[in-house]
Amino acid sequence: MIDQMLDHLRQPRVGIVILTGAVSLMMSVHWWPLAIPSAAFLLVATVRPGHAARPSAVALLAACWFVGLVVASDRMEDHVPLFAVWLVALAVSLTADGDEFVDRAAWHARMLIGVAFAAAVAWKLYFGTYVTGVSLWSFMLIDGRFAPLAFVVGLSDAEIEQDRNELRELLAGNVDAVTLDAQAMTITAIVATSILTLLLEAVIALSHLLPDASPLARVRLPSVVLFAVVTYAVVPVMPFAALLSLLAMTAARWQRGTLWVLPVLMFVSATRLATLIPAVRARG
Repeated sequence: MIDQMLDHLRQPRVGIVILTGAVSLMMSVHWWPLAIPSAAFLLVATVRPGHAARPSAVALLAACWFVGLVVASDRMEDHVPLFAVWLVALAVSLTADGDEFVDRAAWHARMLIGVAFAAAVAWKLYFGTYVTGVSLWSFMLIDGRFAPLAFVVGLSDAEIEQDRNELRELLAGNVDAVTLDAQAMTITAIVATSILTLLLEAVIALSHLLPDASPLARVRLPSVVLFAVVTYAVVPVMPFAALLSLLAMTAARWQRGTLWVLPVLMFVSATRLATLIPAVRARG
């Protein structure tokens, strides 16, 4: 049974569909009614993969997600629309067979990664606060999940508490502006981290948007894995980690030598998530 499942996962057409069903089920944490069609699709993909690998089946699942995006838009994270578009792309790709399916799916996957990261880079450059380090600094003050990164860049507990209080005053509308204080080396580390992250995202975008013949094409998978590991080791977003794994492996044409990406990213995310549970319980 297990050997048969692994054999199915190694086949691009079946493996991509099964993993898409698994990602859909994980995504349903944002709105539980979507767990029903997601679980049904995953069950069919596991038991009767040929039925789930039909364009109509994937298109039906995509329709469910677009309904969810309209009905429960306030519950959806940014990666959910990306997944919904992937479902449409997969349905289109499934109209082809064999190598043509792999070619289509790989093209769609790398375009989605490229456009998503290009949009992220453009957004950060447009608003400017990310390049200066202010956005990352604010994240470390507001979101406790960034505590490991705050420790690495040298933010002390006293500095975090002081800056957090000033930020609360700003968000409450009590003041028009605040000055976030830290040591010079810490500020340099925050700015450097922001810029390096931006550069990595730019490399991911360019390497996926440029043709396969481009020298940058060689760093597609390594750059995505590096981004995912450093990101999800701090802020574990398992549904997006699973989606990014799916897209990255598909963009790499589902070669056996790339199928390690999913378990690695899931392990990194799950490990970080486990370290957050005691803190969540303590606050509860």
